[in-house]
Amino acid sequence: MKTFRYRKRSPIGGLLADITAEVETSVMEPRSSIQIQAKIWLELPGSPLHWRDVAWMAYGLSLHSERLNEMHPQGLVVKVHSFSFPLSDYVPEVAALAMEGWVREEFGLAAADINIEYDAENSRYVFSPGGSGIPFSDEKSGVPVYYSW
Repeated sequence: MKTFRYRKRSPIGGLLADITAEVETSVMEPRSSIQIQAKIWLELPGSPLHWRDVAWMAYGLSLHSERLNEMHPQGLVVKVHSFSFPLSDYVPEVAALAMEGWVREEFGLAAADINIEYDAENSRYVFSPGGSGIPFSDEKSGVPVYYSW
């Protein structure tokens, strides 16, 4: 079990989150887990999480899912034991950055091209998916999906 501590300084303090998780290789589909891609699964902690934190955490894991599938074709479960953060200056996208950092350190992978910066002019944090594409899009699945807002 390993803990990754995400830290980002900003003019108003900064963002931080700690995620503790472990890996289990598996040939069976785990119960009560979220399928990320093929045989890559995310198991959540027993403590409650907000749905946005869960979604962003899954996104952070998905950034490395193709490589993880190559490394572990038999299957892999990332079991999150805890995810904690202070309520001040928190944005749910931090869950993606914390999970991506944990995966990167656990498997010795290169950093995904995602980032978050503080926009002082608009007094907010701005998340950038970089080259990883639009978060939560189906563009890689090949299924054409269109939205009308």
